[in-house]
Amino acid sequence: MTRRIATFLILLVSITSFSLAQDLKPTGYFLKDSVKIGESVAYSLSYKDRKNRPVIFPDSLYNFAPFELLDKAYFDTRSDSINSIDSAVYYLATFEIDTVQSLSLPVFVFTGKDSIPLYSAKDSIVLNQVVTQMPDSVNLAETRAFQPVSRQFNYPYWVIALVLLGFIALVVSLIWGKEISKRIRLYRLQKKLEKFKEEFDREIEGISSDTEKPKIESLLKFWKSYMESLEQMPYTKLTTKEIVQIQKNSSLEETLKSIDRNIYSKLAVSALQNDFEFLKDYSIDRYNHVTEEIKNA
Repeated sequence: MTRRIATFLILLVSITSFSLAQDLKPTGYFLKDSVKIGESVAYSLSYKDRKNRPVIFPDSLYNFAPFELLDKAYFDTRSDSINSIDSAVYYLATFEIDTVQSLSLPVFVFTGKDSIPLYSAKDSIVLNQVVTQMPDSVNLAETRAFQPVSRQFNYPYWVIALVLLGFIALVVSLIWGKEISKRIRLYRLQKKLEKFKEEFDREIEGISSDTEKPKIESLLKFWKSYMESLEQMPYTKLTTKEIVQIQKNSSLEETLKSIDRNIYSKLAVSALQNDFEFLKDYSIDRYNHVTEEIKNA
C-alpha cells in the first residue's frame, strides 16, 4: 500500500513538472538579429503564470555563456484576476567568434519546498565579423623614435640607503667627529683671514693725509668686526680702553689711541698707514694664537 502511494506521488510530480514545462514555458529572444564582438545586445525574457506564484529570474550570478552580462532591468509584475506576467531585459555582450550564437534562459518557479527551472526556447543571433579574411602577412610600420617612460621611485632602496648613510655618519662622528670639526673650523678661519687681509690691504693703500675721518672710523670698525668673529668677543661694542684692558698689550694701546686721535682730534691725519699695518699684523698674530689653541684642544 505504501509503495503504491509513493509511486502515485512520483507520477503526480512528474505530470506537474511536464505540464509546467509544456504549457508555461518562458519566452526569451534577442532584440536584434546580429551583433559585433563586444557590442551590447538586449535579450528579453518574460513568463506568464497563475497569479501570486513566486517566480525567480536569473541574476548577475547566473552563467550567461557564451555571453557576458553587462546590465539588467527588471519590470513590475502585471496581473489580472487569473494570471501574472513577469519580465526582464538583459544587456549582454559576446567575445566568442562563432558565426551563430544561441541562448536559452530559465525562470525558477517556486513550488513550496523547491524550485523548478523552466527554460525558454533557444534564440540565435548572428555575429557580424568585421574582418572577414585574415591576410597571410601584415605590414608593420617601424619606428625608432624615443618614447619617454616615467620612472618609478624605488622607496625601499632609498630607505636602506638613508639608514646606511646614517649609520656611517654616526660611526664617523664617534671616531673622527672631533678631528673633523677642528679641520672644518680651521679651514673657515683661514678663509676669513685671507679675505680680511685682501680687503684690509686695499683699504690701507687708499689712506693719506686727505682721508676723511668717517673713512678712518669705518676702517677701524672693519678691523673690530674681524677680531670679533676671530675671538668671539664683542669688539664692535667695546671702547679702546675696554679692548686694552682685555688684551693687555701696550703696542695695541698706543696704536688704537693714535687712530682715535686722528678720528676725534682737529689735527691733521698722520701715521695712519703704520697704525693700520700694525692692526693687521696684530690680527694675524691673534689668528695664529687661536688656531694653535684649536689644534691642541
